[in-house]
Order: sequence, then C-alpha cells, then structure tokens
Amino acid sequence: MSVLEIIENLKLENRAPVYFLYGEESFFHTEFIRRMTGLMVTPENQEFNLEKFEAKSSSPSDWIGAAKTFSFFGGDKLVIVRGLEEATLSENEQKALLEHVLDPDPEACLVFTALKADRKRKLFKTLTALKGAIQCSAPKEAQLFPWLKKRAKSEGYTLNMAGAKVLMDRIGPRPGILASELEKVIVYAGESKEIGAAEAAESVGESKLENVFAMTDALNAKNAGKALALLHNQMDHGEEPIKILGTIIWQLRMIWAVKHYQSKKIPPQQIAKEAGGHPFVVEKALKYSANFSRDQLRDCFKNFFLADRELKASGKNPEGVLETLMLKLCSG
Repeated sequence: MSVLEIIENLKLENRAPVYFLYGEESFFHTEFIRRMTGLMVTPENQEFNLEKFEAKSSSPSDWIGAAKTFSFFGGDKLVIVRGLEEATLSENEQKALLEHVLDPDPEACLVFTALKADRKRKLFKTLTALKGAIQCSAPKEAQLFPWLKKRAKSEGYTLNMAGAKVLMDRIGPRPGILASELEKVIVYAGESKEIGAAEAAESVGESKLENVFAMTDALNAKNAGKALALLHNQMDHGEEPIKILGTIIWQLRMIWAVKHYQSKKIPPQQIAKEAGGHPFVVEKALKYSANFSRDQLRDCFKNFFLADRELKASGKNPEGVLETLMLKLCSG
C-alpha cells in the first residue's frame, strides 16, 4: 500500500500504537499528522490529548511520559516527535525508547518523523521494522493523478485529466508543491467548479521543471545572465540548493542517455521507453541533445562533482557555489 493510500485509509479502529514516518517527502509527514490529529483530537481535549516535541530539544523520557500520562477528558493520547534523526540519544535512552515502542501503551499513539533513517543503527532498524513504519518517498506519477482529482473533489471541484496533466507536466511528481499549486488553481477557478487545462495553465506559473529546461537552454547558449536569473528565481521560491543541483544533474544525465540511444539508431518515439523517462522529459532532452558533445557533458559532470562537494562542506555559501557553477558552465 502506498503512503497516499495509507493516509487516506487511516481509521481509529485500525490505528497502530506507534508510527515511524521516514523519508525526505516531509509533505507526507505533515499530511499524516494532520489526518491523525483530526481523528484523535477535538478542540475540547486538545490541551490534554495532544503533545508535540522536537527530538533534538527533548528526550525519550519526555515522549514516553507523555504517552503514559492519563487523559482527563477521555480518548487516546496523540504524541508527536519530529526530527528523530537530529536527536543525540545515550545508550540508556535508546534502550528505554526501544522497550517502549516494542511494548507500547495501547491508549496512546506515538508518532515519530525522520527525514533520514540509518538502518545500520539499532534504533532505526527496529523502528523501520514496525507495523506502523511508513516510508515517505515520492510516489509514481500514475498514483498522483487520481490523488489530485480526489483532493480537488474534496474541495467541491472537478479536476479533469487534462488539468491534472498540466499540473504534473509543469511541477513534476512533487506532492507538496502539487497540493499548494492545486489550491491556487481552485481559487482561480472560483464558482465554475470545473478545472481543465486552461484553468491550470493560467494559474500555475513557470514551473521548476520548466526553469530547469530554460536553464539548460541558457547554459547551452552560454547566457550567464539568464542562467543566474533562473537560479535566483528558484532560490527565492525556497528551493534547496542541493535539490537545484540534483535537478540540473538529472536533466543533463537524461540528455546523455538520449545521446546514447540516438547513437544506437533507436527511433525517437522508442527512446522514452528505453530510457525509462517521462515522455515529456525525453522530448525536451531530444531537443537539446544535439547541442552537447560527449566531451562537454563530461566537463559538466566534473563541475557537478565539485559543486556537490562544496555544497555539503560546512562554511560554504550555497548561493555562491551555484553561481560559480553557472559561470563555469557558461564559459566552458
């Protein structure tokens, strides 16, 4: 069962006493907690039945104590612990926590979140093996189309397949951004209650994915000004530097793959299947593949490696690292 289905099918009668949400799609952490809070907590009992902790600034004794505290207003306790990967736990604290999660209080629901879970560590190995462990990774595009339509329907709107496709083509399989952009589309649609391609295209602005292709175009044209402007646009919209680099690498890797299949004389219409990429993405890569030689691509990836290493080093200015990368790629 996918994370989308798990959240949609949550019910009090089948909830687990302990959940471990792990993976970098933090949108699903938020969605799960929102859904569980709606099921377990009311305005009347919220003060006593809901407790939240940041793992790095609290301790297992706080979490376990909250889970074991009797609820004065009836109902089960919901205890949320965010950012477990950031906690520094002693052996005794880990032991106490493991003892609790393996023999939890059934009248409480303890929810842990972590962007990363190192399964070499006993704590995370145990947590990821729980019945309530949920990996929060980006779902396949095919799963997001019905999810978008259901989300629109829950707000009283009908999103047709053409409208959903515009959202997916412009944004890609990014659930959090898709949900946010769908809200904008709904506001734009207003009283019509019908959302098609035109409504989606009008209200969803220039996407990150399109920006990446535009950036590729700017790099090929050695247009440093445009490349830097697109970079700043993404950073101003809150995109993480390491993700910007990753998306550029992904696009250039697809262009390299397309060149490989072209050299084997594979027809363009079959390359998407062979490369395992979305037809829209492959179509764009085909457009740019002739503009990059293999030597140019090799140089690009050498610069990507250096930029990645600098972004992960402490004390480096991420914006400066990416600006330097853009200038190198445009001068090569």
